[in-house]
Amino acid sequence: MRILMRGAVLGVAPALLLAATLLAPALSVGAQATRTLVFGQSGDAVKLDPALIEDGLSARVTQQIFEGLVAFDGATTRIKPALAESWETSADGKTWTFHIRQGATFQDGTPLDAAAVKANFDRWQSQAGDPSHKSAEFIYWNDVAGFNDLILHTDVVDTYTFSVTNSDSSGPFLLNLALFPSAIVSPSSLQMVGSGAIPDVGSAPVGTGAFKFVEWVRGDHITLAANDSYWGGRPGIDQVIIRVINDNAARFFELQAGNIDIMEFPNPDDVKVAKAMPALQVLYRPSLNVAYIDFNEFLQPFSDPRVRQALAEGINRQAIVDSLYGGTGVVARQMLAPGMLGYNDDIQAIPYDPQHARQLLADAGMASGFTTDFWYMPVDRPYYPNPQAIAQVVCNDWKAIGVTCNLKSKDWTSYLDDARNHRFPTWMLGWTGDNGDPDNFLYFFFGVQPAKDKANYNTWDNAQARNLLLQAQHSVDDGARDQLYKQVATIVRSELPKLPFAHTTPPLFAQAYVQGYVTNPTGTELFNTVTVEGKP
Repeated sequence: MRILMRGAVLGVAPALLLAATLLAPALSVGAQATRTLVFGQSGDAVKLDPALIEDGLSARVTQQIFEGLVAFDGATTRIKPALAESWETSADGKTWTFHIRQGATFQDGTPLDAAAVKANFDRWQSQAGDPSHKSAEFIYWNDVAGFNDLILHTDVVDTYTFSVTNSDSSGPFLLNLALFPSAIVSPSSLQMVGSGAIPDVGSAPVGTGAFKFVEWVRGDHITLAANDSYWGGRPGIDQVIIRVINDNAARFFELQAGNIDIMEFPNPDDVKVAKAMPALQVLYRPSLNVAYIDFNEFLQPFSDPRVRQALAEGINRQAIVDSLYGGTGVVARQMLAPGMLGYNDDIQAIPYDPQHARQLLADAGMASGFTTDFWYMPVDRPYYPNPQAIAQVVCNDWKAIGVTCNLKSKDWTSYLDDARNHRFPTWMLGWTGDNGDPDNFLYFFFGVQPAKDKANYNTWDNAQARNLLLQAQHSVDDGARDQLYKQVATIVRSELPKLPFAHTTPPLFAQAYVQGYVTNPTGTELFNTVTVEGKP
């Protein structure tokens, strides 16, 4: 999404160099070993502490280093054991007992046991163990999974048995434990943060995963090395280098030149080109996402639903999808991806109707239109393959109904922070589902009560929708949950607090010799199954 070419190498922070020295020998980007996988991604990670991240660029890295109690199985959102070998729940669905995998160790040699798991849950639940971070930054724990309100207490039953007691039953509970922020960090790392030995968990990330952290040269690359002691067996490659190549065309050029092995987010027009090249393969990630335009309802005129409806009807989304998504997108009707539990087939499509849009603005007392800043994302994401180009067309469409927008962008870290803190009037964002459950979409979008001084992505205050979302979250009856989510979809369609824009099946390009890369609709894709036999 950034329209910048790959930047110069920046200096490495001392803590990151220390982590590289402690965890693995330094491996140069130039030293392309036979069993090295080089992944080209559109932007840099933001943080490497899984509890604090909210973006897929960071998650791609942390998912290789850390693991949770449970995980997604291959290309699906079905749950399989990870650091918990098995589990059971009480008859009332409130208490979950996990049997921790014996013999697994963290990459620093610390043994995995129930006490290590509880140390992580205590940190998340009390928001302690990392004094430099405020509670609001545990975004997934608080705003996505809602665990602070759900979990009453956790207990070490014995050395390898851990229990969680909730205030109520929860349909998506196990799925939420498979999310990347629920990954278990070495308790030694938490102790080092507490003592001041390291500034934060992300400075020296240590988990139980198949790869160990080596180095992070910000803005350029992150290097990981195979974990020889991984409980699941040593990976089929020796190291992973995740290169930051901001420009889509530049990433594709590097792939064709043989300098990277796999890349994400190509320009849509390049899909046909890649398909025609025998040395490359095109992989598709199943659709579980939504692009949307958000409105800050703390600001005028976006608090008026007529204005939001007018802006929605003033955009020819079908034309944009047809011209800029390269055949990988469909226009969105609602904030859930098609086929999900709770997707409401009765919701009517938002029409492209500039004349009616102008009338709606007139009805809202804005017959002369208005001017607004419109912020577009600086990095490509699966749901927005070229944000700047898309934003430009949106502004052109809005101009036809009397709305002038000033296009703006900024670096990805600041962009997300400003969006969460309600500093934009209207902006582009999107969501790739983490677990396939509608709660992961709709509760995150609308379930947290908004407040001007509270950082979250919701500015729409609708008690009826929040109540329905909480009912669905606490139910274990999928039939009942389906109907509750459909009711929410109806309310959202009538008020349009966010404008659903598009869904995609995101393509990835890879060298033909890359085998074993398993795409997942959540974007949870692990490198330990990959081989690069035959790589030049």
